Amino acid sequence: KAVVSTQSTGAAQVDRFRVSIEEFLQKYPVVDNVIQQASEKTKVSKVNLVMGVLGFTAVWLAIGYGSPFLCDFIGFVFPAYLSFKAVESPDTRDDTQWLTYWIVYSYFGILEFFSDYILFWIPFYSLIKCCFLLWMVNYNGASLIYTRFIRPFLTEKQGAIDRVVERGEDVADKLDDYVQHDKDE
Repeated sequence: KAVVSTQSTGAAQVDRFRVSIEEFLQKYPVVDNVIQQASEKTKVSKVNLVMGVLGFTAVWLAIGYGSPFLCDFIGFVFPAYLSFKAVESPDTRDDTQWLTYWIVYSYFGILEFFSDYILFWIPFYSLIKCCFLLWMVNYNGASLIYTRFIRPFLTEKQGAIDRVVERGEDVADKLDDYVQHDKDE
């Protein structure tokens, strides 16, 4: 009886995953159109096609050559396109969502750069990172990270950061004056 219960639970999870794929495709019509065309050519349902692509991508991210590039591509290109759509739309709420994503993405990139030698040893790191980036996009995870960690830090350090930026602007102005003076002579 426990085996039947586990199997029905697994089937329910697959059904929920199928529904979430359909909702995703409805939310992003451009992606849905591409998947629809591929579905018509391959005679495979859209949901099964997406599940196959996701499975292949997950395996590639876990063990494939070039998986860091694929992960960065997924974490950059799709959000960049959605950011473009947000900027072009009259609604400003989505602009805030994508600015928040890019702030968190930038901090994550800096953190990753300085911890690369440690992260290199984590098995399936590219898969984990890609799941994290997709979580930030699809489940508003970027807003959560920004609100809990980045915003309080920046709010506390804002005065010091502004002073450093002002000094940097002063140095840039002096350098520009020096270069312009050198050109005049």
